Amino acid sequence: MPSLTENIEQLYTELRATEPQPITSLLLEVKNKNGELHKNYPSGWKFKRGMDTPSLENLNQGGIYVFWWLNDSPESLHSLFAPDCTRTYSVKGKKVAGEDAPDAYHSVEIEWTDAWLTQYQGHIPLYVGKSADSILKRMALHLQIHQAKYTGKTTSDQLRRGMERLFQSHANTADMIVNHVGFSYIPLHGLEHVVNRFYLEDYAIGKLMPLFNVDIER
Repeated sequence: MPSLTENIEQLYTELRATEPQPITSLLLEVKNKNGELHKNYPSGWKFKRGMDTPSLENLNQGGIYVFWWLNDSPESLHSLFAPDCTRTYSVKGKKVAGEDAPDAYHSVEIEWTDAWLTQYQGHIPLYVGKSADSILKRMALHLQIHQAKYTGKTTSDQLRRGMERLFQSHANTADMIVNHVGFSYIPLHGLEHVVNRFYLEDYAIGKLMPLFNVDIER
């Protein structure tokens, strides 16, 4: 029977002590022999498969993961403070009282202000998530890296949707991910760790305040 079997604060300390890896360690650059982009990979990138890459094997298990905007050079944050970075977005809120229309919900505007962004020290947390069975598969869904510009919507694409919100006018947000995003993680695999994953994810969200985890009450 699953129960709390780990020290959550200790797990969080371990997660924070792990230096994020660049997202390119999960990707392969894809082009045709003539140097042109492949029709199935218009971004020029595809996701590696863990079974083909020994260094990724431990990502083929459950656990907690964090996506980061890497801040490891003086130029790292320039894109976030550039004029074409849209740091406001709308979130669907509560149902409008007295309205019968199925889409009658309040819209809440959220802004990532300069003060918000500059409060972070070092890398900027973008999203914290969990997976019971495969961190690697879940991260692939988040990135949607095959597409240069992502217009879809699933329940597991929060990282890519967040990047699209930030860079609405950018023609290739996959490039923004490749150039700026990294990840860290801690394995907690299977049903026996369901409680540990639940609390560690919530604990990490509260401590890190990642940008793309923001949700509002309904």
